[in-house]
Amino acid sequence: MKYILLTIWLLTFAVLAAEPDSKKSAKENYQINSEQSHLADTCAAAALTFLDSLDKDQRGLAAWPFVGDKRRKWTYYPNVPQLDVRKEGLAIKAMSGEQRIAAHRLIECGLSSQGYQKASGVMRLDDILGQTDLYRPRTPEEEAPVGSGYFFLAIFGEPGNSLPWGWQLEGHHLGLNFTVVDGEIVFAPAFMGADPAEVPDGPYAGWRLLGAEVDKALMLVNSLNSQQRERAILADEIPERVITGPGRADALKEYSGLPASELSQEQLYLLQELIREYVLNSAAVISTDHMAAILQSMPDETWFAWMGPTTPDSGIYYRIHSPTVLIEFVTARNRQSPTREPNPNHVHTIFRYPGNDFGDDLLRRHYETSPDHQHE
Repeated sequence: MKYILLTIWLLTFAVLAAEPDSKKSAKENYQINSEQSHLADTCAAAALTFLDSLDKDQRGLAAWPFVGDKRRKWTYYPNVPQLDVRKEGLAIKAMSGEQRIAAHRLIECGLSSQGYQKASGVMRLDDILGQTDLYRPRTPEEEAPVGSGYFFLAIFGEPGNSLPWGWQLEGHHLGLNFTVVDGEIVFAPAFMGADPAEVPDGPYAGWRLLGAEVDKALMLVNSLNSQQRERAILADEIPERVITGPGRADALKEYSGLPASELSQEQLYLLQELIREYVLNSAAVISTDHMAAILQSMPDETWFAWMGPTTPDSGIYYRIHSPTVLIEFVTARNRQSPTREPNPNHVHTIFRYPGNDFGDDLLRRHYETSPDHQHE
């Protein structure tokens, strides 16, 4: 029923939606840059407050140089000892109450209220997951290797000066990367996952995370006619994981699926609403700038692809790909099943900004124009 009602609501308003104007005036661009610069200053102040709350050992884990490959290393794997995947960042569980408050002020700084609630939800779900048979400790002395305490916050560079800096929140099913260059902020890459995506029982029964990412995608794919589906649906089987996961930003070099230019006005609206579900996880001044760039690539340079069934509660995969955005969603595998069939209640998503992940485009411009780097 929720799927049907949401479909009716979106399609009703789709025909009323005007074509978005992605070309901004110089005045509007100045306002966005000014607002981004203000947000960058706010986040720098939050980062410094967090760092100032730490002792020397904690700071050694939380603060890292901006230059180098450390800030580009991230993962969404659980913190199980055999993986030994995290080297940077201070764990939430290693912070005092005051330090956790300071950490959360930085975590929420670059996110919208929607994005902050999703990120906090991912962390909270890990507490629930830690009580399942897969991760529950076998003895009273053991600790579950997952939980809201096993998320790590790291700051790269010196917040607030003229040089680039950034921060990262990383843990099981979560990898959020922010880069600040000359007062502009890039939010990418960003990974979010949910297990369980809908809590099946207990006090939180019915709590659902990343549900709109499923519902809006199903609305779009089920609006396609037979000719459109033929192009959009690439395979009956879904991949094991997102294709452009950690360390694989360039794994999808070519576009495939259905070009957005072949969508009707109503379908194009549904596609834009699905994209916004991801873009609007960042603070308004960040998402406005990125969404304007995405709309400039629509419809001629934007592609939508699908794998798997097109019914609710199924194992599905989809992606949206253009020069300015790459979104992937996949149903994860059932790790407790011998056949590892897809588990619709365990989902992974990734959001990338091609060419500008980790602020790469901004950094190129910075190093080309900054007087400090003219002779390098």
